[in-house]
Amino acid sequence: MNTHPPPSSRLLPSLLLVLASGLMLTACGKKTAPTEAQQAYVVTVPAAATPATENAPDAAAAVKTEDEKDQERERQREIEREREREREVPMMRAVFGKDYRAESEDALADLTDPENHREKLSYVVSAVGHKILPDGRVILLANAETANTEGTAESAHVSQGLLNVFFLSPKGKPGDGQWQVTKRLENVAAFGSFGQLGEIIWVTPGAGKIGLAVRHGYTGQGYTIEQLALFELGQDSISELNGSIDLHSDNMGACGPETEECWQVNGAWRFVPAKDGGPYDDLVVSFSGATEKLKTGAAVKPDEDPPRTSTPIKGHARYAFDGKVYKLVEGKNIVPGV
Repeated sequence: MNTHPPPSSRLLPSLLLVLASGLMLTACGKKTAPTEAQQAYVVTVPAAATPATENAPDAAAAVKTEDEKDQERERQREIEREREREREVPMMRAVFGKDYRAESEDALADLTDPENHREKLSYVVSAVGHKILPDGRVILLANAETANTEGTAESAHVSQGLLNVFFLSPKGKPGDGQWQVTKRLENVAAFGSFGQLGEIIWVTPGAGKIGLAVRHGYTGQGYTIEQLALFELGQDSISELNGSIDLHSDNMGACGPETEECWQVNGAWRFVPAKDGGPYDDLVVSFSGATEKLKTGAAVKPDEDPPRTSTPIKGHARYAFDGKVYKLVEGKNIVPGV
């Protein structure tokens, strides 16, 4: 008896497999039919290459990661500033007493008129920073804005912030956050716009010296200027170390089709050891930027910006302390005035 299946029955599974494979290829072909080259590539790619391809760095992801790092740094700065504000509450209470307003984190107080020191005016005063000294004392910095009859700040575009400096010593048990005022320096300088001083930075202009840098500026009619003011803080005093040094200017907000020259110049500043070995470090500013001038005689279509010739700008300026103030001793400050 013949126990072997007929040839047709042996071929049936193979035919079914071929038919199924053909159906699968047909279904795939309805999406995107691979070319012969693509088929050959799929067949010959080693299996080990797949994970390497999946793990390859993605440029967009790398950029996003840097953005996330910047956001994280900004969040950390906000967290630290919030912690500073919490520490400044008892300091502000010590300085202003009942005039401190917890709900708005400021004080409505009478301070010395910066123009007529014999009189006092009403101001809204907000803490902008503090520094705890090695001996436990504190220097508290505050910004003052002129107050209106309703007790709120009355600042306009041209209104500057007023710098106030208060020296405090610990009061009561160590670490309990109680303070007493030992010196008040009210409305000692005016900077910035919209009633704000600008950026406040603690610096060390020399070994063992406590300094304060204020980066301040103003924008008007498309022109922007930013400057740097330096101070030294003593036992209970503040001394100006320079007139304002130009750090940045541009006219980009006023650069129109008919503007002959547009520019933007930035200065990066830092302290370096004094060349003469003096007790105050030198201040070095490195400048970079560009100017763009209209090309004369160029044909311009109505809806197009006129062609310009761009020229890079670079330079540096070195300032040294002469015993009273910082003065330019090397290079040139190339920031255009506005």
